[in-house]
Amino acid sequence: MNARALSTLPAETLFFSVSAMLVIVLAATASMSLPFAVQVGLLSVAVIVLGLPHGSLDAWVAGKAGLYQGGPGWVVFNLLYLALALLIVAGWWFSPVIALGLFLLISAWHFSDDWREHLSLWQRLTAAAALLGMPAVFSPEAVAAIFVTLSGSGAVMVAEALRAVGMAAMLIMVPILLRAAQRRQLAVVAELGLLVLLAIFASPLIYFLIYFCLLHSPRHLRGTLALASREERPRVLGQAVVYTLVTVALAGTLVALVLPSQALSELALRMLFIGLAALTVPHMLLMLWTARRL
Repeated sequence: MNARALSTLPAETLFFSVSAMLVIVLAATASMSLPFAVQVGLLSVAVIVLGLPHGSLDAWVAGKAGLYQGGPGWVVFNLLYLALALLIVAGWWFSPVIALGLFLLISAWHFSDDWREHLSLWQRLTAAAALLGMPAVFSPEAVAAIFVTLSGSGAVMVAEALRAVGMAAMLIMVPILLRAAQRRQLAVVAELGLLVLLAIFASPLIYFLIYFCLLHSPRHLRGTLALASREERPRVLGQAVVYTLVTVALAGTLVALVLPSQALSELALRMLFIGLAALTVPHMLLMLWTARRL
């Protein structure tokens, strides 16, 4: 790949590619892996700093799309957004295995948007299914253990189903990658190819960190900021910081309430992924509603 080809790649693709290759080399050559608690800690910090901001602009996006007007409308929007998020948390509390399965389906649809500009709908959904399923293919025991932590022993069935989906999606993805290479869609080839290698060499949590925090979130944030004028961007970024801090404060309050009941690393992992599920549903619904209006 020459310098001209590299210059055409989006910034997040380059950043993700460099980071992914570094992790792959370290994971392939190092003789020891990071302790589970360290992985959870790194993922938690990365999601707070790099992951949450891309959804923290939802209120601004909703206003931009005309979903509400004025202060009262802003208050109603935020209350409804919070109510839907709490509903997802309640659903996870009462039916954790079903909630986990639904979260994976919703995530596949949401993550497929990362390749909207280059791939058709079925190709994007195949890529997203492979993205979610590959860790279960190459690290089945680790994924099953994570799912059990999130949703109890019944989640082993979800891990097994995800592994089967991942294997099928990887087979279908081969001609998709070949076609993308033929069309010189370098970003698609680099991203999906490196995700395969990451799934092989990195642990599932580090794999998710690199994808979610260094590719998905920056891409979504860049697309959202493109809707703002240059004069608006400082205010919009300030709003993202405020919403991120409020989200972290609310999550921290919940952690403090239930902290004595579980090991810290397991509790942090549950709070992290259940929190992401709670925020992903209203976020995705908003993106679907505003897609044509913006």
